[in-house]
Amino acid sequence: MKKFIPILAYHSFNPQCFSGKLALAPELFKKQMLFLKKKNFYVVGLDQCVENAWTENFWEQKAAITFDDGYLDNYHVAFPALKECAFPGTFFVTPEDVGSTGFMTWDMLGEMARMPGVEIGSHGLFHKALGDIPEDEAWKSISVSKKILEERLGREIKAFSYPSGSFNENIVEMVRRAGYVYACAASHVHDRKWEGNPFLLRRIKISSSSSSDFAFSLRLSGFYHSFGRP
Repeated sequence: MKKFIPILAYHSFNPQCFSGKLALAPELFKKQMLFLKKKNFYVVGLDQCVENAWTENFWEQKAAITFDDGYLDNYHVAFPALKECAFPGTFFVTPEDVGSTGFMTWDMLGEMARMPGVEIGSHGLFHKALGDIPEDEAWKSISVSKKILEERLGREIKAFSYPSGSFNENIVEMVRRAGYVYACAASHVHDRKWEGNPFLLRRIKISSSSSSDFAFSLRLSGFYHSFGRP
């Protein structure tokens, strides 16, 4: 049984504005970051996950931290917590939403991108499931979002996250062809043919169901993907 580096996927930290399990209370997120620090996890960037097909040795305790959608609370909650713990992290944003109500601004993203270890990635030009739209529209979402982020932030954008976790083989090839180095999928990538593919890094959604130390530890075990869907 392979032991995978757990790549955690967070979303919002404002349960008052976002219903559903994916919006965590700020206190819970901070508690989880301190848990990683207390348990001596080595938090790595996505680039290090790719190096060994995101697997790790049995005795290693690595983890990676990602955030989808670019919500404003990511700047006010997640960014300070990462700085406090000296953890790297990747924030996936949708350029068309940047600066809109409830989302981070370009100035915020620029500040974050200047912090060592923080990576800004693309979540598509618009938040549409790429496997459900015409291919020319999908290509625009993938390629133009990269160009906009690079122009506005002044750095290479290496990471992509599939909106709604939607992809097919053509979409994955588009992401590679657009010049990304790696990409994050959702937790539902079960087909073994995708294992080790740097453009389908499988993540673990962290939600309110991960609130207990036991539940969070299970997700960090490195074997969580072997148990099926979260």
